[in-house]
Amino acid sequence: MRNYSLLFLLLFISFLKSQGSSPYISPGIQLGWTTKANFFLSTQITFGYVSYYGPPPFGLTIGLRTYRMKRKWEEYVYGDFQIWPFLGGIGVGKIVNIRNKNKYTRFKTGIGALVYATYDYCKDCGVLKHNIGAIGTIPLFNFLGGNYRPL
Repeated sequence: MRNYSLLFLLLFISFLKSQGSSPYISPGIQLGWTTKANFFLSTQITFGYVSYYGPPPFGLTIGLRTYRMKRKWEEYVYGDFQIWPFLGGIGVGKIVNIRNKNKYTRFKTGIGALVYATYDYCKDCGVLKHNIGAIGTIPLFNFLGGNYRPL
């Protein structure tokens, strides 16, 4: 088992150091509405990988979303896996109501760069099922090494 761990570590390091690639961090802020006219605000951070020659950009996102529900705010945390091959992408993950711990499957899609339009669908989530918004992000490349130059 130890040999596999060492092999995985060597492959991972070479993956990160390959030509024209980089891990990245991308914080973001999102504003939007549900189809039932509930306002929401999200903050998130994505940890990902981008390469000229490797797989399409992908990342793991964690975030906090607050929905305006009548006279109160409801908070949810979420995590998802995303893949963005061009100026659009898709993702799947979980969203959890902080108050009652209910978990819902979350599917997302978006189009754009730096500021982009988003749509996400939360299965079995009642009035919060369909969410439409706009998110602004700031991708930070080469923070752990790498030589990806997006411009």
